[in-house]
Amino acid sequence: MAISLLPRDPLLVKTQWDKAHRCGVPFYRSSALAVMPQLEHGFTTRIGGSSCGPYKSMNLGLHVGDAPDHVFENRHRVARALGFSPSEIATAEQVHGSKVARVTEAGPMAAGVDALITNTPNILLMLMFADCVPIYIFDPLNKAVGLVHSGWKGTDANIVQKTVEAMVETFGTVPSKCIAAVGPCIGFERYEVSLDVAKRFRDCTIGSDSGSAQIVVPFNEINGTYHLNLRQVVFRQLIANGFKIESVFVSDQCTFSNKKDFYSHRRDGAERGTTGRMAAVIGLKPSIYSRGNR
Repeated sequence: MAISLLPRDPLLVKTQWDKAHRCGVPFYRSSALAVMPQLEHGFTTRIGGSSCGPYKSMNLGLHVGDAPDHVFENRHRVARALGFSPSEIATAEQVHGSKVARVTEAGPMAAGVDALITNTPNILLMLMFADCVPIYIFDPLNKAVGLVHSGWKGTDANIVQKTVEAMVETFGTVPSKCIAAVGPCIGFERYEVSLDVAKRFRDCTIGSDSGSAQIVVPFNEINGTYHLNLRQVVFRQLIANGFKIESVFVSDQCTFSNKKDFYSHRRDGAERGTTGRMAAVIGLKPSIYSRGNR
């Protein structure tokens, strides 16, 4: 399936992300990660939950004004659909920063963190999204995973690099032996930014030898706004940090354009002032690879 938003970029045509249902809960999943027997992952939609009003129905964010009981029920449904207990969820207080935390047990929310890493089975890493870029990293050799929330601020601070460095230092990860998947996020043609933001990325040369698409394109010269290809920056950062091009799998789903499946802070915030959040989730299951270490 070709990417409609990025027609000039041949490297991102191979998306290999599919929509599937698990126990009645729909997820978008990377086919490259879905075949790994010791791994579970997914990107939720706005469908299949218990929330009401502007949060209908699978809102997973506690910070957007939804009833906590509904949010916890939705989180429980997601965990159970992937074979985890609700008590095995590990999440973070996302602040659009670049701090990375290692998770060794589920429970308390990691404060001031936008990326989580773990090599502990039976922990479901969970981060919230409503346009920003979700990044999944799987290290099959060291049985470790990473999950990254990368908005423009985190991308500008290269949270990808910080996460990869943390996995290298903590687990001995070799990026060229890993798989990365970039999930649904706001598309290039829908992401309008100011000149100040555009300036941070328009001279981006990282990964430019990959021959990938342009990062910043003028949109409204009178208002001084631009379109920013945020997932292309993330793609370049992954390649620059040692990932092989053929091991990075990018979704073509736009959270702004696909109103049926996704909340969008840009779209819904403009219309109603509030919206829900999807979640990116990834976790290691007990397997023949990990039981001996438990």
